[in-house]
Amino acid sequence: MSVRGAALSVAVAMAATGCRADGRPRTLPSPPSPESLVRDGARPVDLVSGDLDGDGVREIVIASVSTATDEFGLSTPYLEVFDVRDSRWARVFDATGDAPPGSVAPPEMLAPSDQGFVSQSVQALELVDFAGDGEPEIVAGIANFGATAGPLEVWVVSMAGDSAATWFYEASARGGELGVEGDRLRFEFGVYRKRDPGCCPSLRAVQTIGWNPATEGIEVLEQRRFPAAGGP
Repeated sequence: MSVRGAALSVAVAMAATGCRADGRPRTLPSPPSPESLVRDGARPVDLVSGDLDGDGVREIVIASVSTATDEFGLSTPYLEVFDVRDSRWARVFDATGDAPPGSVAPPEMLAPSDQGFVSQSVQALELVDFAGDGEPEIVAGIANFGATAGPLEVWVVSMAGDSAATWFYEASARGGELGVEGDRLRFEFGVYRKRDPGCCPSLRAVQTIGWNPATEGIEVLEQRRFPAAGGP
């Protein structure tokens, strides 16, 4: 087993623990391997786990890719959430279906693999407790690319049982970098003027994304712009 594979297996083992509402230990099925959870013909590449819905059981979020590649040598990405149902681990969310309702966003997180004009990858996968309520949200950075780099999409999704909701969505025009700073996100990307070539935006923007207690929502709290040749 690779170092990365061992790390994923340890993360799954940690997820297979939980307590009842009264604090007593809850008996869960044996910890599964990441490979046994993802669909046939896929291999896991990233994993995070946490109690997403406050029921005392840590759900497992796995990004995986198909082992087979398309005519361009690219793999199909998947993003799934697993939880215990009827004493066994089961998939409760699949990002290849309809996007979770909520914030204004595209109808799909991950486009069907037969849409050959675009390719995607799950570039970032994190859990962030924006509101500090002990129920973290899933943060996914989904990169789009074709002949050149396309938008980097930022999705923030919450889980309540088998129901998912989109709390925040943002996308750059082309590429970008997404990072976590405590209970906030840092999203940096190029800002293109009308005549800017694809390689060279005139400006860079840095957004701070976090919880706004006034609106009880996740939103852009601050945005700064500066010349692309400079820095913040």
